[in-house]
Amino acid sequence: MAIHSLQHPDPATQHTLLIAGAHHGQRTFLAGQLDGDGHTVYEADHTAAVIAKLSAHTIDVLILGDLEKPSDATALLRSVRAGSHPRIHPGLPVITMGAGDDLTTLRAYESGSDHHLPAGTGYVLLRAVIASVVRRVLEESSVRHLRAGAIDVDLTAKTVIVAESAMHVSRLEFELLVKFAGEPTRLFSKHELARCIWRGQQISPRTVDSHIARLRSRLRQAGAGPVLITGWGQGWALNTPH
Repeated sequence: MAIHSLQHPDPATQHTLLIAGAHHGQRTFLAGQLDGDGHTVYEADHTAAVIAKLSAHTIDVLILGDLEKPSDATALLRSVRAGSHPRIHPGLPVITMGAGDDLTTLRAYESGSDHHLPAGTGYVLLRAVIASVVRRVLEESSVRHLRAGAIDVDLTAKTVIVAESAMHVSRLEFELLVKFAGEPTRLFSKHELARCIWRGQQISPRTVDSHIARLRSRLRQAGAGPVLITGWGQGWALNTPH
């Protein structure tokens, strides 16, 4: 039975959550607490079950603990971020729970975790982190368009308009443009782009170079002008005003 909530549930802050982890006791305890606070909660104890639940339900936040073995959780997260599951949104908010040492925490963030908590973290802190992650996602989703010079990125329709004409882009190109158009004058380093766009996948630095070169050429051909300038040894910037 769930312990009584610290306060009466607010319908505006109730969410649909999936708690995944092989540790039955911790999983069911947290599920009971979240259910007691008015959330809709699903549970899964292995990788296949997590994928099935995420594919079948609209989940606001995945709370991902160790699965069959600790590395299975990060492998699953990397595959989600890479868009390997057609019915699961790559941007799904994910809170990981596991060992609290620096290396495990680093691997969780490199795999695409939005927030990492040590296993055994109390319910009060977990509830605060869920609220923080959801609030950030809602704030980001409130922005519908990013405009920079002749480039208009529609975050809702996931389309790109350049010089008033539609430009077909791949998923990676779209994500790169979201980064660049969000902060047009900022230089993004090769390592930063690899971490944010490829989300922990093992890629060659040349992969980033080739994608940037192709995107720069396509933007110029579409009429965006001389954008995506190179700051030698630092990275790339869109270098166009809002």
